[in-house]
Order: sequence, then C-alpha cells, then structure tokens
Amino acid sequence: MTERMEITLDGVIPLLQVGSVPDTLDYYREVLGFALDFAWPGDGPPKWAKVSRGGTSFMFTVDLGTSSSPFIAEKGNGVVFYVIVQQVETLYAELVERGALVVQELQDFGGRKQFSIADMNGYVIAFTQSL
Repeated sequence: MTERMEITLDGVIPLLQVGSVPDTLDYYREVLGFALDFAWPGDGPPKWAKVSRGGTSFMFTVDLGTSSSPFIAEKGNGVVFYVIVQQVETLYAELVERGALVVQELQDFGGRKQFSIADMNGYVIAFTQSL
C-alpha cells in the first residue's frame, strides 16, 4: 500500500448569497462588529465581499443566477453557523445593544450558554461558549 500524505483543512469561510451586498455589509459591520476585509469591484456597489471578526469570516455575493443545480435550497433555509466565543454573555449584551435580530435569547443549552441572531437574508448565527 502506498503511504498517503496527511492533508489538512485550514478552515472554512462560508460564501453566502444575499439580496444586497451593501445592506448585508452594513449589518455585519455596524451591528455585528465585523470588519470589511475586501470588496469587489472597487468602484460602485460591491457584488462580492469578505468580512471578519477575530477568527470568524464570511463572504457575501449577490445571487448571480449562476447555479444550475435544481436542489439548491432557499437562501438561509436550514443553515445555522456556530461561532465559538469565550465571553458569550458580553457578546450577547453588545449585539443586543447594537440592534441585532435575536432569534434565540441567551440560554443554557447542553451545559453551555448560547444565543442566536439572524441577518436580513435569513441566515442564522449561533454564538456559543466553548465546551
């Protein structure tokens, strides 16, 4: 048998199709505290962008209608992104103060505290304490 080289996966950055990249960027920056890493094109309204906060990043693109697969789910349907945080209560207070759309209040869930917010595109982000 041939020895296989270990292939490591270094991370994942979700690429989310959104109705409006500028509106989505405003929410993620102003309400959720993410920073803009880059946007394309450089002139005019962006059609693609990346934001990050700490070790968590998201990319956004307008729905260009390029998907040919009939099984593509409705945007956001059934998708929840879990973000591990150390100070979940502090983050909850910050995001509530900034006007985040809370869909699950801060609560104890399976021995750890967590809460969930949504964006205007139907995507849900759950913030949870590390185990």
